[in-house]
Amino acid sequence: MDPAWTRLAVAGLIPVLLAASAPMAVWARMVLIVVLVLAMAQGWPALVRARHDTGSTAVIALTGVAGALAVAWRQDYGAAGVVMALSVLIAFVAQMLRKGDRRGLLESLSSTVSGGLVAIAGAAWCALEPGVADPAVIVPCSLALFIGALLTTLEVRASVLETLTMTLPAVISGAVGGLLAVIGFFGPAHTGLGEAAQSGGACLIVGFTAGVLMAAANRVLWTHQWVPGGRAAIASAIVPILAVGAPSYAIARLMGSFVAG
Repeated sequence: MDPAWTRLAVAGLIPVLLAASAPMAVWARMVLIVVLVLAMAQGWPALVRARHDTGSTAVIALTGVAGALAVAWRQDYGAAGVVMALSVLIAFVAQMLRKGDRRGLLESLSSTVSGGLVAIAGAAWCALEPGVADPAVIVPCSLALFIGALLTTLEVRASVLETLTMTLPAVISGAVGGLLAVIGFFGPAHTGLGEAAQSGGACLIVGFTAGVLMAAANRVLWTHQWVPGGRAAIASAIVPILAVGAPSYAIARLMGSFVAG
């Protein structure tokens, strides 16, 4: 299959599943993040053109899974920092124990650590508190990611695509966030016009953050000329969704109540 359409299918489906998990228990979102981390870990070496070392893939997968489990269990994103610190040590040990050709040792180590950072950022989706904060942040962010995925089908210059990716998802997320507040999606106490405008403005910020990260991922990780198909295309679609988890958690902590009026 054409890697462009593979990436579009994955990047369009995952935000829908992420939005659907917003009103569910944290464990349901944790299962989704674990699946995404495992898929990303499989394609990360090919995506960054690193040596395909099964040890590196295993370290990235272990980091993401352990981070998601720890964060969901403790409901504290601070637990992910401990997991990340341990994963760096494990990555060093894995490279030291690597047999055979040891060329590209530094590149393999750096790609493993950077892949672990992406996985740990994704674990932040499991830290969003049940109730108001998770749907108020997850739904507009998922919508922005979905719109950003659709924009990749446009045959326009890269600069135009990046501008659209940073602006259009934010505008749509803000408008939809205000509409959801009006119809009572965030609760009956947040249906006034003032609260709806407040929610729409905050969702605009959430959508802009998601759009900026997706535009950056498009610039760094995706061009039709060099990204191979299969696992790399899937990983390139998952990376921005995982990476936006950490800033979304920060927005939820700082503005969760503000988003919901």
